[in-house]
This record gives sequence, structure tokens and C-alpha cells, in this order.
Amino acid sequence: MGKMTRREFLRGGAAMAAGLAAAGLAPLLPGCGVQKPAAEVVVPTTPPTPEMTPVPSFAPDAVLYETTVGMTNCYSAPGEPADGFLGVIPDGVQAAFLGESGEYTKLALPGGMEVWVSSWMIDPVDAEAKEKRDKAYLRERTERAKFLELEKRPLFTCAARQLECRSLPEEDAHLVYMLTAGTQVTVYGREGDYYLCKLPIGRFVYAPVRYLCCDSSYRTVQGGVDLRVFLPEAEFDILFASRNNITGESLYPPIPMMEEQTANHLRIAYDRFREDGYTIKVYDAYRPKAAQFKLYDAVQNAWFIANPYSGNSWHQLGRAIDMSLIDLKTGKELVMPTPMHTFSNDAARFNSKQWSDVVRENMEYMTKVMLESGFTLLSTEWWHFQYEGAGGSLNVDMDLDALPAHPVWEYDFDAE
Repeated sequence: MGKMTRREFLRGGAAMAAGLAAAGLAPLLPGCGVQKPAAEVVVPTTPPTPEMTPVPSFAPDAVLYETTVGMTNCYSAPGEPADGFLGVIPDGVQAAFLGESGEYTKLALPGGMEVWVSSWMIDPVDAEAKEKRDKAYLRERTERAKFLELEKRPLFTCAARQLECRSLPEEDAHLVYMLTAGTQVTVYGREGDYYLCKLPIGRFVYAPVRYLCCDSSYRTVQGGVDLRVFLPEAEFDILFASRNNITGESLYPPIPMMEEQTANHLRIAYDRFREDGYTIKVYDAYRPKAAQFKLYDAVQNAWFIANPYSGNSWHQLGRAIDMSLIDLKTGKELVMPTPMHTFSNDAARFNSKQWSDVVRENMEYMTKVMLESGFTLLSTEWWHFQYEGAGGSLNVDMDLDALPAHPVWEYDFDAE
């Protein structure tokens, strides 16, 4: 069958709509069904006699596909030409495969009409063929040269009210899905500024990193910010919020709060790191004084843990961070002098001559950027930076669990 113009398509729409309606399906085009004149409502006195409805048929050797995602747009040619839009196909319509061109598939609909649709919107009817297609798709995406796979495949929450998802990790790639606020997706990895995500309906898309958060909510406090939304592409592993610390117990919730002026200077460093191909990994930020007491009692050494019995540390003021760096190309943490929070002289900067060249270069690079962004350091801890400039401070012993929680899609990421 040759190409069909929109006018021919519309002329044939009524006949096809009737056929689809007879099969229990919605019409191909809104408004293209048979229009019936208004009639008086008559209450039947006897049940109507059921009639046989025709079922669309295809050639015995036809490869059948089925529309699977809402209403599928169809076109007269691949590439979604502006003047080639023909209408929409409802969910669950089967059609015969005719060919492919890039990201588009040509189908013969029931009744013989030929249309082009996004290949992302359809699936083979045969279960084995569908599974094979899905595996091939995922393998092709994860083997791309710039793809960074995440081993844990975490759940991320959509932080935008409507988030455009694309077929490729490119701003001008085919728009295939709109993710709504609060929807959780499984993240398989990252390529550039996009995550490869698996939707709840089982399909894969690329969604912008900036609007997917590892938590579904963020906290607010006067004069402070939640780093999980303030630095949306940073990584977080708040060690004192787990049992993986010297006390062996969780000391406070994993909510990385920071005084707002300190956070603004950290954002300067964060942007610089990203330009160089890195992102910050946050191990600690605001630390309640109650936790400081427990840490000090466990370490018993003010050289490594500030003595809370005689004052407050910069962590209690919300003006300090314990951090490392992640290489965005590999997804791995840079090699540093010691594991985080190793309270010994091995972690001290004055022992840098004992470190390897790579370790020293990594630590010195991170330190240089942080100092240029307004922070100062501690000679005893390679991971610690503090901001001593103008600004406020947080309550030294906040109950982080009591801070107001808000869904992430209420946060204005674009206002920063």
C-alpha cells in the first residue's frame, strides 16, 4: 500500500473507527467515529439480541506489535514531521510490523492503514520477542562508551511537577514520556546530565539528573539548607547516621543540613568540581551537640573530636563539611589518604610525605578548590573543611527529625 495523505486518512477514519469500536477499542482519531443524529431515549422492553462483531485479522506470518503506553501518536513519515501528524492510537491496539527507521516503526493498523510510531511506544505481542527486545535495548544502553552504571540501582524520586524524559541522553532527543512529581524510578546509571531510568510501567527512559533526588522529601530550618536538594548531584553517605562509625550506633538522622552562607560557598566549590568532572561526596555536615558528646566520649581525644564540654565545633554551627570526591567518569571515589573518619595521625595533612603521589595529588586538588571557595581546613583531618566568614549559625543541638519535611517537587531547583 502506498503512502496515505492526511485527507485520505481522515476519509478512511470513520470506517476504521467503526471497526475498532466493534472490536471494543477506541477510535484512532478523536472525532473520526461515525456521527449519529440525536435520538429519543427509548427504554427497551426486551433484552437486545447480541450481534457478532468483526475481529481485525492479519496475515498468518505477520509480526504483531501492540501499543502499550497511553495514547500513541502516529505520523505519515518517521521523525514526527510537523505536517505529518495523523492522530493517536489508544492503548492495546495490535498492528502488523512493516519496517523501522531510526527510532520509528512502520505499522499496518487494523483495516490496512500504514502509520509511523515511536518504537518506544510499542512492544512485540509475543512474550519471548518482547523479553529479547528489552534485553537488547538495555545492553545497548549500558554498553555505551560514556555510560556509568550504578551497582545498587537506587530508587530516585521525581522532583519536578512534570519532567520530560527522552529516548537518548540529549536535550533534543525524542521526547517519549512525562514523569510526574513524586514518581519513583529505578536508576541504572548515568550518561552526561541524564540518568537511565526504569519506569514503574517497565519502560526505560533518560531523565535529567538535576530533577531526580535520592530522597522523596527535604527538610527546612531558618538560616539553613538541606544539601540533598541544594546540591542535587552530590552523593551522600552520612556515616554518623549509621552504625558504621566509632560509636557503633546511629547518632542522628541522615539529613545533611548546612548554614546557608556556608552552603553558598560550598556551591561554588561544587560547581567548580563538576566543571572538572567530579562531584562532592558528603560524609557529614551539621552534627547535633548530643552526637558530639557521644563521639568525644568514644574517642577521648580533642585532637580529632572537638571537646563539646568546653564549646561547640564548626559542625554544631552548621559551618563544616566532611567530604571526598567522586569521579563522574568512573563513578568511583578518588583515592584519599585514609578511609573517612580514621582518627589517627595517618589522616593528618602534616604526614603527607608518607602518602603516594596519587593520594597527595587528589587531596591537594580537593583542598585547593575548597580554599579558593572560601573554606579553611584542619591539619589533622584531610576530609574536613569549615567556613569562618560572615554568616549565621544553626541551633547547636537541633532535633533533625523534628524539622518540617516537604516533598522534593515543592523545591524550586531553578531559583538557585
